[in-house]
Amino acid sequence: MADNKRARTEPTVVHEPSPIILVVEDDSAVRQPLVKFLQMRQYTVVTAETADEGLDAIKKQRPAAAIVDLRLRRGTGREVVVSMPPEVPVIIFSGLRSESADLEAIRPLTRLVEKPYSLLMLMDTLESMLEEARAMKG
Repeated sequence: MADNKRARTEPTVVHEPSPIILVVEDDSAVRQPLVKFLQMRQYTVVTAETADEGLDAIKKQRPAAAIVDLRLRRGTGREVVVSMPPEVPVIIFSGLRSESADLEAIRPLTRLVEKPYSLLMLMDTLESMLEEARAMKG
């Protein structure tokens, strides 16, 4: 009997590194579920609790996007938002629309997600902003 088995070649799978998302939030009750949710969606997450940590993470990690609370116990998220490269999407986490309006005006890839927030709405916003940023690159 002839052996019908052919040598199988395994498909080459190229794994792109998952996008790094910077989360700047000092309230662990908000930060921890958000980080878990992002990780479940295959994002790499870098966290910062202060403006200085956020600024440091921008330089060292070069995130693909950031989610930033404007009101931090130490520093202000505004510093982090304006320090992000203009092509990097930023979602502002805030309870007050007025806090983010001027930042949205000066940074085209900036959106507000008001607290309290929905994780699904946040993910939809993040994914559409990342898509918009990719389209802008070319």
